[in-house]
Amino acid sequence: MPFFAKKKQNLLAVEMLGLHFANPVGLMIPSDTPIKCPRMLQKAGFTCLTPPKDRVLEWVSNLQEFRKKTVLAINLKTDIVRSFSLVYDFADLIVIDPDSDNGISSPDIADTAQLLDELVSLRLCYEHYTPIFLRLSHEDTPDEIHPLVSCARLSGLDGIVAPTAEKVRLTAQECQSRLPIIGIAETPEEAVAELQAGATLVQTNLRPLALKKILKAIENQPTDTL
Repeated sequence: MPFFAKKKQNLLAVEMLGLHFANPVGLMIPSDTPIKCPRMLQKAGFTCLTPPKDRVLEWVSNLQEFRKKTVLAINLKTDIVRSFSLVYDFADLIVIDPDSDNGISSPDIADTAQLLDELVSLRLCYEHYTPIFLRLSHEDTPDEIHPLVSCARLSGLDGIVAPTAEKVRLTAQECQSRLPIIGIAETPEEAVAELQAGATLVQTNLRPLALKKILKAIENQPTDTL
């Protein structure tokens, strides 16, 4: 596990960028799911929400109560700059997904760099510091990961979200384990592989059984393998 993540003895708790996670597994809740805080979220290390398109302002009004019960990551996919300003005061962590903005499938690296620079500058307007992560896509090739990670580092971002164990490994190599990485897993095997490849946290879809199985698989791994 990278040096910036501390795992307590006999527990799954993780410290990352000043945030405390009860365990390294987060739940992703789709944008079309009503915002509520089901009991199962108490077993997750964090929760990742995506604002619904064209209803961000209405959606944001429900976040304050939600945040009291979970470490809250917000994934921005559309109207990113405006949405960033709206959600900043409510998020513990913000994930930027430029591949989805305005329907662009593969934004130019220069456009991505400009977007990230704008967001980091905008963050200076706030009294508190909220970490910003860049999300890689499944379509990103190994040759594309290098400039994206470099772009994130030069812009002053705090971490990367990588969708597979291989992309976690490549990202860890590119950033020399100086940035935390969040993996995306659908199965216990994927979650364990991503943590072993260098991820600090992993996130999975909103399925109680999947969360339970992933946590059990991680608990059964020798500490020195994660």
